Amino acid sequence: MTMKKIFIFILFFPLFSCNDWIDVNSEESVTFRNYFNSEQDVEDIFTTILGCEKAVIAPTMMGFFDWSALHCSNAGTFGEAYRKLEPAAIWDMDKRTSWNTHYKAIYLTNFLHENQFRFKNISQERIDFWLAQADFVKALMYFRLAQDWGEAVVAPSTEDASQQAKSPINTILTEAIQAAEAALILPTFDKLTNAQGNNINSRQYASLGTVHTLLANIYAWMGGLYDKEEYWKKAEEHASLVIDGKVGFYDLEKTISLLIANTLGANRTSDETIFAIEINETDENRFWRKQFEERYPGLVLVDYPYSEMNPQEIESNYRKPWISVRSVLNLYPDRKDERRDEYWYRLGEVSYWEDSDWDDDGNVIDSVEIISDYAFLNKWRDPIRTVNPSFIDKDGEAQLLAMEGNRVVWRLADLILLRAECRVRLGEASAVNDLNRIRKRAGLDDYDGRTDSESLRREIFLERERELFGEGQRYYDVVRNGYFREELSLVYAALTDNDIRDGALYLPVSRNSFTKNPLMKQNIYWSWRQQ
Repeated sequence: MTMKKIFIFILFFPLFSCNDWIDVNSEESVTFRNYFNSEQDVEDIFTTILGCEKAVIAPTMMGFFDWSALHCSNAGTFGEAYRKLEPAAIWDMDKRTSWNTHYKAIYLTNFLHENQFRFKNISQERIDFWLAQADFVKALMYFRLAQDWGEAVVAPSTEDASQQAKSPINTILTEAIQAAEAALILPTFDKLTNAQGNNINSRQYASLGTVHTLLANIYAWMGGLYDKEEYWKKAEEHASLVIDGKVGFYDLEKTISLLIANTLGANRTSDETIFAIEINETDENRFWRKQFEERYPGLVLVDYPYSEMNPQEIESNYRKPWISVRSVLNLYPDRKDERRDEYWYRLGEVSYWEDSDWDDDGNVIDSVEIISDYAFLNKWRDPIRTVNPSFIDKDGEAQLLAMEGNRVVWRLADLILLRAECRVRLGEASAVNDLNRIRKRAGLDDYDGRTDSESLRREIFLERERELFGEGQRYYDVVRNGYFREELSLVYAALTDNDIRDGALYLPVSRNSFTKNPLMKQNIYWSWRQQ
């Protein structure tokens, strides 16, 4: 799928905006009364919704929580400021903590629902299909609002220009569940078709398996928030439908090497992928870009041998995030773990030569080989370099722009381990079976450690860290399990229970959300730290 037309149609719609709640009156709506003359017109607007989804789920720069939970030895100049919750750094990121794009997607979904009576030359079955596709995105946006901000706004109808206050997190999660349940009419992935009747091969389009995976994640998040068995049970049920093949076919790649090539890499075709954001050269138009795309948090640890060929240069760059070999070995303690070799480039073997002796004229007469203390992430291996002559240096070195592959949001290994966590919470011994399935793929023996609830839950958390390293789940895993004091920075460790209740684990509401909306309020924790 290409999304070349994503933002064409957005120009024609008065988008719902949280800073002024733009007035969409009946006179403006006349513009659209004769627009929906075919199914393609409906799909084009949904393509715009996909563009909003992509901007939220797969931005090109790291977010606050990505930095907060980055598993590394040092996050560099910028990252350390975020990990320490330094107000100046947080407010400097203000534009990137805006929820406007979330609400644009929600607005356009509501717009389609409210205008479906205008759709022409399209069957009710196909109308329902596109509305369900949009409902999935709406559910995902509300879920991300709840995860990232806690309290947020419930969007009114597209013609309601009244000022809106935030609603409690349980209200936002209820909106997410309702929208997701409305999308449960979608078929399995193999039966998705577009307006021309052609099969859809993009995992960014929702299928029945995608919707159940979203519901599993929503209920697991609620289980972590409220510690209620009913939520863990619902999360386990939704996850099981996907894992057991009842809502579509999904399967693990046979080896970690195939996972990297097919699921995360340039091949982009894998039965392990449940949901992914399309990233391709046609849509990106990278000719004038210089900045490296950080589609996954782990990509900030990608350097040698892709962006820098001299490990010594990386070690001397204090601004750059890095992780030590020792930290990686602590995370992957078993020598048989294939992820040691596949996720990391020559772990503990990368070296460089350092001058150690000179003659009286200053000429080097001896050098010593230094084994780097740094570990170099190699989970993404297909570099995309600029073809713009302006960004190619005199030695012919082209600027590294990105790593090939879609942005995978959920894959089967993730869901299997999430179900394992749910089963531990429910006291089910079968949690070990899910854990062992992921261990086996990595070349490990069955888990033989302690199986009391807390020990096993901790082991599942660690297995998620090993399996999903750098893929973007870590902050949410930490918060859902209540491990933020142990797993994040010392500043997080010092947070009081009152700080948590006041919103320390959520994003501050960005400044533009207060414009023309006196009902908007900052969460308490960040209101005391407003710059």
